[in-house]
Amino acid sequence: MALVACVLALAACGSGSREAEPAVDVAQALPEPVLDALDGNDLRARAEDALRRQRIHSPAGDCAVDYYLALREREPAAEGVATALGELQPYVLIAAEQALAREDLDESQRLLALLARMDANAPALPRLRDTLRIAQAAADRAEGARVVETKPAVAPSILPPPAPRVAERAPEKPAIAVQANIAPPPAPPTQANEAAPTPVVAQIAPPIAPAPEVANAMPRLLVDAQPRYPAKAQNRRIEGSVQLAFTIQPDGSVSDARLLLAQPSGVFEEAALAAAARWRFEATGRRVATTRTLTFRLPPESRG
Repeated sequence: MALVACVLALAACGSGSREAEPAVDVAQALPEPVLDALDGNDLRARAEDALRRQRIHSPAGDCAVDYYLALREREPAAEGVATALGELQPYVLIAAEQALAREDLDESQRLLALLARMDANAPALPRLRDTLRIAQAAADRAEGARVVETKPAVAPSILPPPAPRVAERAPEKPAIAVQANIAPPPAPPTQANEAAPTPVVAQIAPPIAPAPEVANAMPRLLVDAQPRYPAKAQNRRIEGSVQLAFTIQPDGSVSDARLLLAQPSGVFEEAALAAAARWRFEATGRRVATTRTLTFRLPPESRG
């Protein structure tokens, strides 16, 4: 088993003793000058410690991927670094897809930049970048529409014509009677009817807030079964990708796996669905719907 998988397995089994004896005295996110001052041994130790603490791709500047990338830039031929980054790439890819799904554009942009540093030729990068551009354009249009909509609301309050009408209505006794009747107990039914829109607004807002909490509580991937490369695709030197949607059950198993996109069609779908059935996530006692993209690439020596 590779280093990354071993460290993650040890972290899952020994989480109770981590806090008592940390492997490395790791500070908060390090600025680049401090990161540049670390030698190769320090960077490797910090990367392995971040893996034990489940800091795979966040926080920025103090996660395993950042340390391995810095080590690769410092020592391009450092042993095990390329393998570690290859094994961590699916985690960064899943996190980027989830950030796009919850419309967290800043986090999406950071994770895509991280993925590009890990592998500039990652097959999923063009698709994710297109999705991010579309989401940013939609956000810009929504912001522009919101600004335009606020202007008419301000203009009528500035114009003087409404003032005379308010003055004309003030002397009318029926209007005053309605105001006075709001205070005593008999009138609450009328006031409740007028105030009805307020609770509707309060009920619409909350569903937006829990999205980051659900994303932050995403179950950890414990068993990452790799798909088998179809023999006919390998013989014909065909590469591609499959995007799946699935549900993580309360016990960490995977169900309801279904195809969202396959390129090319009719080649890799069966292998991707078979792999998804073997995935296992951390048991959280709740169901979580998510997506994942599997890429099928031939070894360099088989692409000739």
